[in-house]
Amino acid sequence: MRIICDKSELQKCVNFVVKAIPIKSPVYLLEGIRIQAMDDNVTLYGSDGTLSIKCIMKANILEKGEVILTARIFSELLAKFDECEIALYTDGNNVVMECGPSRTTLCFISAEQYPAFPEYNTENMTMLFAKQFVSMVNQTVFATSVSEDKPILTGILLECNKGLIRMVALDGYRLAIRQENLSGEINSKDVVVPAKSMREVAHIIPDDDTVVNIYVSDNMIGVICENVEIVTRVLQGDYVKYMSILPTEYATRLITSRQAFLNSLERASVLARQSKTNLVNLKVDKDIMTITSDSEVGKVREEVSIKITGKNLDIAFNARYLLDVLKEVDDDEIVMDFNTSISPCVIHPLKGDGYLYLVLPVKTNTIN
Repeated sequence: MRIICDKSELQKCVNFVVKAIPIKSPVYLLEGIRIQAMDDNVTLYGSDGTLSIKCIMKANILEKGEVILTARIFSELLAKFDECEIALYTDGNNVVMECGPSRTTLCFISAEQYPAFPEYNTENMTMLFAKQFVSMVNQTVFATSVSEDKPILTGILLECNKGLIRMVALDGYRLAIRQENLSGEINSKDVVVPAKSMREVAHIIPDDDTVVNIYVSDNMIGVICENVEIVTRVLQGDYVKYMSILPTEYATRLITSRQAFLNSLERASVLARQSKTNLVNLKVDKDIMTITSDSEVGKVREEVSIKITGKNLDIAFNARYLLDVLKEVDDDEIVMDFNTSISPCVIHPLKGDGYLYLVLPVKTNTIN
């Protein structure tokens, strides 16, 4: 193998691919990055057995071939080189890296035993803007479970049906739903994608109007954006029937400024974090929502203007669960629906049904 390419372009592809490569793996080959030089392209591969990433870039191919290099070392070395044209070529059992006055050699491994990149049917795909996909992931992934007690809840439920794509996440304390309309058709599928994989996809694809192609099958999902292909296996098992836990009515509804609520809640959470429960109390009375937090080091009291329909209410929450929602939603105003002080709060937009969040309250001695 002998190639010449732009160092910054190579670095960009490497940065994408290493997101799928484990630092330590029982399969030693998976700790490496596969570099394949064919025709006018260099293709880089990385995989941990669940998540696989492929990135293609243009290069001057002087001699075809492929090798595996230890991913972390190769990536770190590449980042230290100056911006220049870089040459990579095999010399015996080594790969030589030349960039300006710098010359480094690395041992390589034969690529013959490296796992093949997953195949998928490009005919069964749909299109979405990259910024829509990134938004959907960011606005749901925080609600996935970090506990392995119920492995299925460590992923995001992806529902594709009748021109609609929906992502759902829940961890037993909150529920997040985000959906977008699709312009094209897609096979009706419900799969659960590991949260780690979804986070990496959101980090890789651009947050703009670039078109993303999405493929969904029974055992994997593929996301293709420009020169990058990301394929991940899905989790097996039955997801929670989440629609059955959504309230169908409310006793109290309030409309408030998202930013004002967020600012007040962040100040209250500074003291709330000093306690084990991270507790904030909300008192809804007429046109004011009062937010309080007590701890051994002090007290906070905040007031936020609201528009209320229904009954007054006292309720308490883990501050982080509310903050996670408010930080990801973009709307100027939000709607919050309540029933009792011990039943969930539902947060949704003033108009439309693009998102819905359900947050369980905390029962306290003063709120029954």
